[in-house]
Amino acid sequence: MIVANYLVAVALFALGVATIVTRRTLIKIVMGLSLIESSSYLLLLSMAYRRGSTAPMLLKPPGGQPEQELAHGNVADPVLQNICLTAIVIGVAVTAVLLVTVVRIAQHYRTMDADRVRDLRG
Repeated sequence: MIVANYLVAVALFALGVATIVTRRTLIKIVMGLSLIESSSYLLLLSMAYRRGSTAPMLLKPPGGQPEQELAHGNVADPVLQNICLTAIVIGVAVTAVLLVTVVRIAQHYRTMDADRVRDLRG
C-alpha cells in the first residue's frame, strides 16, 4: 500500500515535469507545477503514515488500549501532516499569483504561448 503511494507520487512528479517541458502554453505550465506540488503532498503524507497507528490527538483512547500503550510510538507523525497542510496553503497562494501573472501576460502580449512571449521580449 505504502509503496503504491510512493510510485504514484513519482508518477505525478514525472507527469508534471513532462507537462512543463512539452507544453508551451503558460496555463499548462502552471498546471504542471501544480502536479509537482501535489506529488510532494502525497509524498509527505505517505512518509507520515504508520500501519496500525492512531490519530496524533485523542479525546479518549480506543477501546481496550491504555494511554501508556498509545504513547509508545503507535501514533502517526503529526509534524509531516502539519508541514503538508502548510505546503498546501502556500501552494494555493503561489498558484494564484502565477495565474494572475499569466492573465497579465496574456493581456499585455495577446498570447499565452511561452515561446512567443520570449520572442516579443526583444
